[in-house]
Amino acid sequence: MTSDVTQRPADISLDTSAPARSSNWRRALSAAVFAFVLSRTLILLSAAITIAIAQQWKGMGSDPQDIRLFTPEAVAHLHTIAFANDAGWYSTIVSQGYETRPFDTSAQANWAFFPLHPLLWSSLTWLGFDMRNAGLVLVNLLFFIALIQVHRWVQVMRDEATATRAVLCLALFPTSYFFSLPWSESLFVLLSASSLLAIAQRRWGNSTVFNALASATRPTGVFLSALMWWEAREGRHLPPPKIWLFAVLGLSGLFAFMALLWHKTGNPFAFSDIQTTWGRESVTLRRMLDPLYRSLRQPLQLTENWNVHWLNNAALLLGLAGSAWLWRARQRGLALYALICILLPWSTGTLMSMARYVVSCVPLFFAFACWLERPRWWTACIVISASLLVGMTACFTLGTNFVGA
Repeated sequence: MTSDVTQRPADISLDTSAPARSSNWRRALSAAVFAFVLSRTLILLSAAITIAIAQQWKGMGSDPQDIRLFTPEAVAHLHTIAFANDAGWYSTIVSQGYETRPFDTSAQANWAFFPLHPLLWSSLTWLGFDMRNAGLVLVNLLFFIALIQVHRWVQVMRDEATATRAVLCLALFPTSYFFSLPWSESLFVLLSASSLLAIAQRRWGNSTVFNALASATRPTGVFLSALMWWEAREGRHLPPPKIWLFAVLGLSGLFAFMALLWHKTGNPFAFSDIQTTWGRESVTLRRMLDPLYRSLRQPLQLTENWNVHWLNNAALLLGLAGSAWLWRARQRGLALYALICILLPWSTGTLMSMARYVVSCVPLFFAFACWLERPRWWTACIVISASLLVGMTACFTLGTNFVGA
C-alpha cells in the first residue's frame, strides 16, 4: 500500500481531558461481516482454483480431465498445507504438550510457541471436535471478532469511515491468509484490538486482562502493558501505584509461561533462547541493514529461501512509515509500540516473515486507513492489496516456502 502524504496527522489527536468516546456495535458488525466474507472468499477461491489447475497440469499428456473444485484430494491437500510450519508446532502442543527435557539448542523444539493459542485449540478438542477442524474454526472465528474490535477501536480514535477502511486494509492485506491458518495471528490481533479499545475508553482493568492474555500469546504481547502504562501516565488517569500494578499484572501470562518452561526444561527463557535454531539471533545495526542492501544490489532476485524480498522489504518500510506518522500525529504510545513490533524481528538479522509481523500490528492499520481518505488512493491501494493477497494465497497453496513464514 502507499500513503497519502498530504494527510495532516495532527488531525487524529485525541483530547485526553474529554470523556472517552463510545463505539457503534452495529456498524462494527456490518463492516466486519463484509470484510471477513470478502477476504475469506477471495482466499478460499484462490486456493481452490490453484489446486484444481495444478491437478490438471499433473494430468498433462494423458486424457483430458475436468477441472473440479473442492474434490476430496484437493481438500486433503489444503489440510496438509494449512497444518505445516508453525501450525504443525502448535498441533504438537495440543496433542502432546510441551517437550520435557533439559534445555539445549541441538534441535528445534516447541518451547518457542506461546501457550494461549494451543490452550484454546485444545479446549475445542476436549469438547469432541476433530483437532484439525477445531483449529480452523477457532482462528476464523477469532479473526471475525478481531475485525469487530478493530473497527470499534478506530471509531473511538477517529470515525466510522476510517474504521471501515482499517478493517478492509487488515482483511485484504497481502499476508492476511495467515488469519485463516491455525497460527496465533488471529488471537493476537483480537487481544491487541481489545486492549487498545479498553485503553482508548480508559477501562484500565479490562486492558490489563487483555494484556495478560496477549503476553501468553506472543512475545510482543508484553509491550501492550507498556503501552497501557504510557497512556495512563500521559493522561494522568491513574496514580503511580495503580499504573505499575496494572502493568505488572499485564505480564502475568508471560510469567506463567516462563514458570511452565522452567518446570519443563530448567530454563525459563527457553522460548527466546531456542530461537537460534531457526537462525534468529541479535545482530548489529549494520547486519540489520544488510537485507536491504542485498535487495538493492540484486533487484531481480525476488526470493531467497523463506524470504520474499520485495514484499518483506516493502512491509518493513511501510511499518516504519506508519510508526513515524503515528508519532507525528501525537499518538506517541502507539508509535513506539508499532516500532518495537517491527524492530524486534528485524533485529534478528533477517526480514523473513516481516509481512506477517506487520499484519499483526493493529496500530499500523489505523495509520494506513488515515492515509487512504482520498477515493482514488483508496481504490488503487485496496485493489493492489487484494490482488497480492490472491497471488500470495495461490503460492501458499502450491507449497512455496516463502509464503509459509
